[in-house]
Amino acid sequence: MKVCIVGHSAAGLLSSSAGGSERQTALLARELAARGHDVSLVVTQLPGQERVADGVRVIPAWDPQRGVRFARALSYRYPRLYRLLRAERADIYYSRGAGFHTPFVVRAARDVHATSVLALASDRDLYPSSRAALFAVGHSRLSPLIASLAHAVYRHWALAAATCVAVQNREQAAACAALNLRSVVVPNILVSPAEGLADIEPVRDAIWVGNVHEGRRSKGLEALVKLTQRLPSVDFTIVGMLGGESHAASIERLHDLANVHVSGPLEHAETQRAIAGHRLVINTSPSEGFSNVMLEGWALGRPSVTLAVNPSGLLTGDRLGVCAGGDLGSMAAAIVALLADPEARETMGRRGLDYVHQTHAPERACAAFEGIVRTAP
Repeated sequence: MKVCIVGHSAAGLLSSSAGGSERQTALLARELAARGHDVSLVVTQLPGQERVADGVRVIPAWDPQRGVRFARALSYRYPRLYRLLRAERADIYYSRGAGFHTPFVVRAARDVHATSVLALASDRDLYPSSRAALFAVGHSRLSPLIASLAHAVYRHWALAAATCVAVQNREQAAACAALNLRSVVVPNILVSPAEGLADIEPVRDAIWVGNVHEGRRSKGLEALVKLTQRLPSVDFTIVGMLGGESHAASIERLHDLANVHVSGPLEHAETQRAIAGHRLVINTSPSEGFSNVMLEGWALGRPSVTLAVNPSGLLTGDRLGVCAGGDLGSMAAAIVALLADPEARETMGRRGLDYVHQTHAPERACAAFEGIVRTAP
């Protein structure tokens, strides 16, 4: 099968530092190539020449210097991308997350009679309320209008026109059904952690991992500050790139708290080791598709405590952790209770290990992906 994946970054293939969505795109490309498929990754933010990484052809979508200034997108970039995608003549075209390029992915697939799949990177991809975060268009007075128009185009010419929407959990599937969108569950891929990591004895209490930038969603940074202030006897580690003028006050407070260690960004292997060294993985985001950090925590036997995120109800009934239902006080209480109950943590940890092995192994995700072509209308 010939697979063409389109994204804005190849960081997950060309380096060990990548965000959650970029890492999942890279893992899918790599694992499909390992199964014998012809896989290309067309990248919109990659200068240079075509190259091969882990069996995947990595193709720059365009030369960033070409085109008429202020009109590069319409005069050069998207026409170039459209021609490139049609020339690939793949059996299936795939893109993850909302973006300006996605309508061209769907149109190119339709032109060559191929299957098109748009994967949700977050629950918010489906809704107009996410337009400011999903379509970063600067800070001019026209920005809100452009973002609204961009989301309307994405919703009509990409999501609704695609063969199907790849979702990460049953809540996303239900949301798609309510919007009359055909969806297929494709699990996030979990590559087994390095041998021995799960046996590390935790020495710190709770870890939060995420990248926060200006103009993008904050991932619950303010709630994290309030949580750490509420629990001065609990030690927290914060991993990731924290930046942005609008987040400066929250970041400064985190640096000032005696019970908080802000490590900054780490390579993926170092992040996994850091997770292994903590008793709990915490998540304060108001919404998320399927947290890779939580998934990697479960693969290390570490339960999750979340403010609002509960993908497919996996935290319901204290199965793989605890979801506080949006209440910060309940989240704080759950953290304190679990830190005081190693037996409960161990039980949840075992269930987490079983779950990721049964659901998120590479062969499971790849089989779900391959099944899309077989069942496409």
